[in-house]
Formats: sequence, structure tokens, C-alpha cells
Amino acid sequence: MQAERESDHSALACLHLRSLLATSPAYRAQWQVYVRRDSRQDIHQGAVAQVLAQYLWETGEAPETETDLPRRLKDRVGRALNGSLIAPATLRLFIEAFDMSRADANQLWALFMHAGSDDLAVLRATLDTGEPVLPPPTAHEALAVHEFHRMGSDRMPVEHRTLQVIRALEPMDRYLYQFDTNAAVVEVVRGGTAGPVRRSPFPGIYGVQVHLSRPLAPGETASIEYRTILSYTSAPPPEFRRGVLTRLRNLEMNLQFHPDALPARVWWGHWESVQAPAPSTLEEVTLTPDHDVHRYVPLLEHSVVGFTWEWD
Repeated sequence: MQAERESDHSALACLHLRSLLATSPAYRAQWQVYVRRDSRQDIHQGAVAQVLAQYLWETGEAPETETDLPRRLKDRVGRALNGSLIAPATLRLFIEAFDMSRADANQLWALFMHAGSDDLAVLRATLDTGEPVLPPPTAHEALAVHEFHRMGSDRMPVEHRTLQVIRALEPMDRYLYQFDTNAAVVEVVRGGTAGPVRRSPFPGIYGVQVHLSRPLAPGETASIEYRTILSYTSAPPPEFRRGVLTRLRNLEMNLQFHPDALPARVWWGHWESVQAPAPSTLEEVTLTPDHDVHRYVPLLEHSVVGFTWEWD
């Protein structure tokens, strides 16, 4: 039943993906180089699998010793191209391996979410003025929060991953996840399912309620993990921040840059508020050999902290 439900809400994305790979010259040329002889097929599954495998080898996501990888990927490719099933991770792989344009990527994600899903929420949505705003969050405290932010080769944010442990201070069956952009797709990996998109009472802020896998009584804890796939059409400010209205314990922030798009300088900063145009304090930090910066904060109260950088 799970596979049938996923198939229902991914069929439109599968059909559009097949059309893009078959008719777009930029994408078709990538898989055609792996076709041994001239073929009039609209699409060649084995060649498409080869493109995906080559991407996984080049990015280090799969070791080059796995020479049978294209063959093992053929089943996933077949399910996607015949319109039966595509998982979020597989759709992401197609988009990245074929270096698809932001417009095509956005369209695929929108189609993927067209029929709705218990696990994902499309944030690139048109919110009518009459749509209800988000309710206030349930009282809770964060015992540990890990934030991972990844930048792409085009100097644009690619994805954001959050893992946190929360403790309820009152009966709690949902967690409010808020953000300052609608150019994203949220995947709840563990701990709950995402509800519909709503406006926040604050201008420019959106949010999704994560319905917890089990209700919490006061004092009980839960672990939640969610991933935000970003698809900005224009470059946002060079910042990766976390705001805290009350108190937050054990905050870890990790920012990783693409090796082909490294910043000239990076700073750790404090902002007076979310609306503050510039940080009030700055401390320059150095990239590690893995092209990332990291900061651990044991306790944060009524503050906004994060990284800011400048390009060459």
C-alpha cells in the first residue's frame, strides 16, 4: 500500500521527467553519449542509468569500484521513466546528475507534490490572502539542534538539513517549522509528517506544522529530522542564520561550500534581530579542508546567530 500511495503522488513527476530527458537537447545529449549505436528510441534506460552512476562516482557518493552500479540503477530508472514510482531521493538524483535548470527542477518538484503527500510539503505555493495563518507554536524546549546548510557550485543554497531533540512543556502533538523563503521543498525524514503550508503572522515568514509520530505529554521528548531542498531563482543574502526567541540548548551549525565556489572570507556573527540588516558582532573563521565551517553553541537565548560570507 505504501508503494501505491507514493506512486499516485509521483506519477506526474515521472511523466514530465521522461519528457524532459527525451526532448530537451541539453539532457538528451548527456545520455546519448552512452548509446553504442544510433538509436531512434525516445529514451534509453541503460544510458540514463549510466549518467546517474557517473554522477555518483564523480561526487564520491559511490565508490568507483562499484562497476556494476549502472546495472543496479536500471530498476530505479525504469520505475521512474515508466511512470510507476519515483522517491524524493531519486528525483533529486536525476535533477543533480543532469544538472537541470532551476525552472525544470521547480516544475518537477511541483508535479511530484501535485496530489499531496503525508511526508512532504511544497513551500513554493500560492497562498491566498484568505488562507489562515499559522497557529502559535506549542510550548516546548529544544534539547539539541543540529543544522547543516549546503551551498552549490552556482553560489546558491542547495539544501538544509535539521536534526533536533525537543521536550514538551505542555501536551504536544505537532511541531512548528518556520522559514523565511517559499523557494523550497520540505521532506520530513523522521519523527512526523508535514501539514499544509501556512503564512506566519510575521511578514515574509512561512511555516509547516510537523505532526509528530506520537503525541507528547509534558516532559516527554521526541527526535525530529527534516530536509529542506532549496531552489532560489535569485541569490539570497550570503547568510546562514538561526534565530531564537526564548532559549535553545546545544546548537550546532555547519555550513559547507562547493569546491568550485569558495568564498573569499567567512564570519561568525550575532544579529540583534531577524530583521537587522547587518550583524552587530563578527568573528572571522577559516574553512576546513572539507570546505566547511562549524560552530557549537551550548546555550542561546533571545538571539540570532550564524555565518555570513563574501565571494571573490
